Amino acid sequence: MLENGKLQALVLATALGVSAVSEAQLIEDAYIGGGLMPWQYEGAGESEGARGGRLMAGVMLNDHLGFEAHFGWMGEEDSGNDRTVELDSVDSALVRLNRPVNPRADLYALLGFASVRMVLRPFTIAGTDEAPSASGVAFGAGAAYRIADDWSVSVDLMRYLSEPDFDFEAVTGSVRWHF
Repeated sequence: MLENGKLQALVLATALGVSAVSEAQLIEDAYIGGGLMPWQYEGAGESEGARGGRLMAGVMLNDHLGFEAHFGWMGEEDSGNDRTVELDSVDSALVRLNRPVNPRADLYALLGFASVRMVLRPFTIAGTDEAPSASGVAFGAGAAYRIADDWSVSVDLMRYLSEPDFDFEAVTGSVRWHF
């Protein structure tokens, strides 16, 4: 798993590269966005859900193929057993398989790699925090609708991880700006 600093540097370099490639007309569409991300976590003896946030960036090479990155964080819930379950981060790189329904609406599938880190905090002073994390295959599906030439809204369901002792999924409603 990449450290947060290295991941942020990789994201910045990718964004700058996407901008340069977009100017060279190799990319049909590029976008950034953000939205509300209700999530569900099961692992480390916990099964909790909360609301967090997610940023995303993506490029479409043509009407049917693109790439997308998700960066999720936030959301905390009292687990009821003297601990809180908190989302520290979700980082993912995904291939987007797109199916245009009409000039304004698309259905899409996402497949790629994700890394998720949780934080479990005890309420006792003597307790220590746990930080379970996992990485692996991520997949999901969604729909997007262009409300204007430069703006769209989307909803997707992502299964970021499904490991024997670590499951994390989220539904996200987002707004995207296309440039």
